[in-house]
Amino acid sequence: MGKDQRGKYQRRDKIARLISWGHWFTFANIILCLFVGLLYVEASSESPTAIGTLYMLVSWLGHFAFLPFVFFIILIFPFCLIIPYSKVLRGLAALVASFGLIALIADALFFRQYGYHLNTYSLAQMTKDAEAVFTGASFVIISAVLLGFLLIVGIELLLANLAWKRLNELQRKKIGAPATAVFVLCFFVSHSVHVWADASLYTPITQQDDMFPLSYPTTAKTLMAKHGVIDVESYQARQQMLMATDKIKLKYPKQPLLCSKKDFEQTATIILFEEYTQDISAVLATTSLQETEVSMLAHPKREGGLFQFLYGLPDFYQDTIERQKVAPAYLKPLNDFNIEMNWYTSDSWQESLSLSQFANEFEPQSLNSFNGRNNQRINVILLTADDTKQLTHILEKAKQHQVLVSYLSPENKTELLGKEQFALENMTVPLWQLNMPLPKQPIAGLMDIIPTVLDDRISCAGSFNNYTNGESLREQKDRWPLIETYSPYIVIYDKTEITILDNSGQFNVYSSPEFVLKKGDEPPVPVLIDALKDLKRFTETPDKAN
Repeated sequence: MGKDQRGKYQRRDKIARLISWGHWFTFANIILCLFVGLLYVEASSESPTAIGTLYMLVSWLGHFAFLPFVFFIILIFPFCLIIPYSKVLRGLAALVASFGLIALIADALFFRQYGYHLNTYSLAQMTKDAEAVFTGASFVIISAVLLGFLLIVGIELLLANLAWKRLNELQRKKIGAPATAVFVLCFFVSHSVHVWADASLYTPITQQDDMFPLSYPTTAKTLMAKHGVIDVESYQARQQMLMATDKIKLKYPKQPLLCSKKDFEQTATIILFEEYTQDISAVLATTSLQETEVSMLAHPKREGGLFQFLYGLPDFYQDTIERQKVAPAYLKPLNDFNIEMNWYTSDSWQESLSLSQFANEFEPQSLNSFNGRNNQRINVILLTADDTKQLTHILEKAKQHQVLVSYLSPENKTELLGKEQFALENMTVPLWQLNMPLPKQPIAGLMDIIPTVLDDRISCAGSFNNYTNGESLREQKDRWPLIETYSPYIVIYDKTEITILDNSGQFNVYSSPEFVLKKGDEPPVPVLIDALKDLKRFTETPDKAN
């Protein structure tokens, strides 16, 4: 045998040995990935059926075996052919595997906290939340990632060297082929079963679509079904659905309200007209009121707007609240601190908009009984367009009060068709103030009014999150996205787009503020998950729900 031919065989043997080493190194990383994958399984909701549980197990085995194998084929195998030097290859493979493993661990930890996977949006969200907890959090996170990466590099180098030194011993073992067969079988079985489940709308399986990283694409229907916003049985029948409000298990307030009273004596008077008209705004412009720079969104229906204002909750909860006669949670601490809350309606206020339909605690008084006493009260005055002439008289009595004036619903434009009513220009109404200057806000809703008024009067643990989806408007915030429900629609207002979802999972994405349909666009999955989580904040959820 010639020297060249002998060198050729030696090179071929060396490459074969390196490829064999790569298989065992990949196998070791598959085991590590499977352990990391348990973090996703543990953080996810337990499947209600045996088929769903079995699918989760098979999918876990197939998916976390597939990920390291793909990385081996794409990033390591070519170098076995190009650079057949074991020392170089071991170092390179350890470095590549370390990057992949640290990314997987970071994603798993993030998924357990937020319920979705890492991307540019989620990284910004994580940094924002961490900085809200303590200053310098970004530096701490970066330092922890670097230290973790160095530790993982050390582990990967150890595995790479052990696999190379004991390659002959490993090759004599008979576990490689059976393990590979199991992983491949699990991968194909999980995909095949998912095709069936997706076609059959079998939710114990399809609701797992967003569980693992780099897994199946998540759709709006899947997410909404998973979070219980749509009725899956009706969806299967292709029927027009209403939100499954009859199935809501209310947890309101989210936690017991532990509040303290602030040293603030001034009375607040909130005046709300049932519907915006230009005539009312023309009268308001002649009064002592000042129009704020708050972009306030009303509700398409007056009843929904009244509910959003009273409770600071999306109208998703309206039927449940009304059926159970639950009072707003903030009334109890106000009563404990002897802060009166009085309700006034005019003679023209419609009975169909009665406050008592929500809870017995509301006892509206006649508008004629309203007085200007300035002693820690909160007054709510509900008016119609016919009461505009009385506005000057009301404001005269309330001239020493903090005053906010707005509308429950926007102008009734009969020419609007379908979802066009949700465009910003059609939903925005003015917010006026007296003795209560507010900073400019890019977007706000009726749910924010009560928190804004209470901000001066009480302070509760957990801020407002335990009893409202609204926020105080006293501080300027870059508040995006804003999630509103206008039954049967969920509307997500973001900086550059508006997403409208119905309860069958159908959605449309429009540019904002132009409100031009963006054909083929889907809402970003993290934004959608955050919206659904925020929407379902006051519903009972299993302890392990993600």
